[in-house]
Amino acid sequence: MGEVPPGFEPFASSPFVAAIGPVWIRRGEGPPTLGAVVGEQHANTGGTAHGGFLATLVDLVLAQGVKAVARPGARLVTAGLTLDFAEPVPLGSWVEARADVQRQSRRTVFANCFLVADGHRAVRGSGIFTVVT
Repeated sequence: MGEVPPGFEPFASSPFVAAIGPVWIRRGEGPPTLGAVVGEQHANTGGTAHGGFLATLVDLVLAQGVKAVARPGARLVTAGLTLDFAEPVPLGSWVEARADVQRQSRRTVFANCFLVADGHRAVRGSGIFTVVT
């Protein structure tokens, strides 16, 4: 609980991601796995991970997964994001996810993921991404 597993390296794709981090990435074949240790800076007033932080992680996971399978150099934007919060994520938890790309067309990509917190599925996310030319 609360430790970054082996094989992950720091990830900061933008100033915003750097500000809400640290976020970690493990690259390999296909979509990468992203993760974070839930710290005090990620907490809501109830003392668990804030939904906005978890939503950001879902968006990052899905975007990085879609980028991994999109044509090189494609610019992608999030067109839709849906989340279902199944259970609270306690402070100190290691949360990770990997995208499952469902369908790609020339201009649209659909993907899903589960944020898993210390072995428990905590958030289900799905996204629609538009390929901008």
